Amino acid sequence: MGSSCIRRSNLKIEINNSSSTKKVSSHSNTNKKAISKLSKNSDFRDKYEWVSLLGNGAFGKVRLFREKNCKELKFAIKTIRKEDMPKELYCFIVDEVKILSEMDHPNIVKYYEAYEDDNYMNIVMEYLEGEDLFKLITTHKSSNFTERDMAEIITYIFKALSYIHNKNIVHRDIKPENILFSKNGNYQSLKIIDFGLSTCLKSDNRYRVGSPYYMAPEIIHGNFCYKTDVWSVGVILFVMLTGHFPFSGKTNDEVFEKILSKNYESKYLNAKKCSAYVKDLIAKLLVKKEDERISIDAALCHPWFKYYLSLEAKNPVVRIDEEIINSLKAFTRKNLFQKEVMFYIAKLSREEEIKKLKKAFLELDTDNTGTLDYDEIHTAFNKLGIKIEDVIKII
Repeated sequence: MGSSCIRRSNLKIEINNSSSTKKVSSHSNTNKKAISKLSKNSDFRDKYEWVSLLGNGAFGKVRLFREKNCKELKFAIKTIRKEDMPKELYCFIVDEVKILSEMDHPNIVKYYEAYEDDNYMNIVMEYLEGEDLFKLITTHKSSNFTERDMAEIITYIFKALSYIHNKNIVHRDIKPENILFSKNGNYQSLKIIDFGLSTCLKSDNRYRVGSPYYMAPEIIHGNFCYKTDVWSVGVILFVMLTGHFPFSGKTNDEVFEKILSKNYESKYLNAKKCSAYVKDLIAKLLVKKEDERISIDAALCHPWFKYYLSLEAKNPVVRIDEEIINSLKAFTRKNLFQKEVMFYIAKLSREEEIKKLKKAFLELDTDNTGTLDYDEIHTAFNKLGIKIEDVIKII
């Protein structure tokens, strides 16, 4: 994609509060266990054994561990040193754990458990062995991108965001580095990560946060809404298509000024052989006034998705088979202990089986809430010629 390709941007947080320089002292009351309701008192190393280092940060590291009693199960454990950490960063991390503990969606990184003492937080997460979208875009593999590939990727991002928004959460830092894949080459394995800047829509946390090139106009002013994440997806799609940012500059302030007052660089789109469909979608995603910006539900109904995902559209709802239904029936009859065992079996199942189940879930979840309601299941069973009343009797 040449020298014009996207560059990694540092997180920028501007807080007009003198308390932003405060540290979390290991001797202060602030450093007491902040996630005590979610964390365990035991040593996580009693359950997990170290495999390798995945990455280092200013206040901790991420390491690969595996479960001692089931070595095939691998986890990424984020270890965070609490001493001397800026208070705001500490609060972001605590919020991230709380938010992730409530998330359960195929396209969102899985949180398992946390361990905390007076000095460290250890957060056990799903291990994602694939690369992130940033690397996918910037390596030679991106030359194989088609608009159909992009439509599939953006669809999974939107479905995950729809679920997050239904939880009244705004991510606020959607960018290619925060989109990973469990398996390289498998777009369905896409996962949104890094909820450190996420917050409840009703929160008073109105700081300017995020990555400058992906910031929506409203967040530059310290405001945000659900459509703040929609703008960021528009930037990602623009970058995937062109290799350029829609708004660029030599400094963050110059980028912000263009985001607030200039039109995006349409010349980059015109230079590529982009469809009229995708140009129209981008025009609706990168709208400066959030009230006029397209919503996720409306975006997913855009002709671009319908055209490039037309093979899936021919069979829009249920391609699940009776094997899955029978598994569902059997699973619901199991007691709590057996369900815990089934969790481990699911973790060890063949990739194709898990892929099949995820695809079935995403096709059943027609309203993109990340959960299945009665009507969705009823529709699925009807298409298979199964009376839901008969299933309920078995359960």
